[in-house]
Amino acid sequence: MKKLPFLLLLVLFAMCKSVPHGSGTSTNANTNSSSSTASSKELTIEERIEEIKEENRLPEEKDVIDLPEYAQVRDDFRSVTDKTKESYLQGMQATADKYSVVILTQGFKGENIVVKNSTKTFFKGMTMSDLSNGIAKSVRVDNTDSFTILDTYTNSEVTIESDHAKMFKFIYIMKNSSKENPFKVTFSNTLRPVR
Repeated sequence: MKKLPFLLLLVLFAMCKSVPHGSGTSTNANTNSSSSTASSKELTIEERIEEIKEENRLPEEKDVIDLPEYAQVRDDFRSVTDKTKESYLQGMQATADKYSVVILTQGFKGENIVVKNSTKTFFKGMTMSDLSNGIAKSVRVDNTDSFTILDTYTNSEVTIESDHAKMFKFIYIMKNSSKENPFKVTFSNTLRPVR
């Protein structure tokens, strides 16, 4: 995961090579192409989401900028049917684009967990993972503002940036025993079986 930014940087440098003399391509054309690449990277998150919708696809890891090392993007696991997913989102009242669903999964052993943003607390309570399905709690959040998941027992927390949350409907949070990264975050548009 740490090698990915390095590889992207290498690819960027390879794409920006200067044109050899006598190749017939003017430097002006090369400058125009690199400036259009630069302007496409300066899109706002809303513009990137619209671009993805126009391409009729789901966001992928390459679409997410500055993904933290404790987070990943995955859609390759077992999922429910589209009808079940739609029914679940309706039950959570999370069908609008401004809502995402935080699903607390494995590793929760009765700690008090708080899910909040700067103005509202979405959930506060004791949370325990169900060993039969690996799910502890599902919480609807407003993804237009960054929010925090806080474990009050260990005072560990993870912040989910709004730019990342807006791109995905489901945010899976797994608690682990690592002191550096006590939470593992998976952004996805795939709903695992939760019942």
